[in-house]
Amino acid sequence: MAADVLIREGTPEEQDEIETLVKTAYREFQPIFPADRWEAWMDNIWETVHSGQGVAIVAESQGKLQGVVKFYPHAGQAGMGQWPKEAASMRILAVHPDSRAKGYGTLLVRECVRRARALKIHQIYLYTGTFMQAARHIYEKLGFKRALEFDRDPGPIAYRRLDL
Repeated sequence: MAADVLIREGTPEEQDEIETLVKTAYREFQPIFPADRWEAWMDNIWETVHSGQGVAIVAESQGKLQGVVKFYPHAGQAGMGQWPKEAASMRILAVHPDSRAKGYGTLLVRECVRRARALKIHQIYLYTGTFMQAARHIYEKLGFKRALEFDRDPGPIAYRRLDL
């Protein structure tokens, strides 16, 4: 990984760039979705990026955004599931396709865990797709476990980390 990686909060002025990064990163999944579901997902990404809820955390290197994740200190702000109270959540982990396999995703998830710990939050939850193998690998490598009781059928699968 490049030594010049900066993990920081995204700015309101970067929201469009963040949205484009997420949509570019997720484009590889478009063929597995019917057109109406794909459009609904892209609309949801717009809403997630542009909402005032949560904190966009970006990985910047060489003056460019390489990846992003949205961290929610209060899981209910994420608008996803009925997570336990006093839990955190995260959404839209994405790394630009040209920047993959350089550790940006891992750094972003670690930053969410660090922030949760700093806030004395002891659990963090998220949803992901079964098809998002790289993200699932990162979550599992960093100690997240499946939370089957929160899975949606059909739909995303849940993960949690309790030992923060």
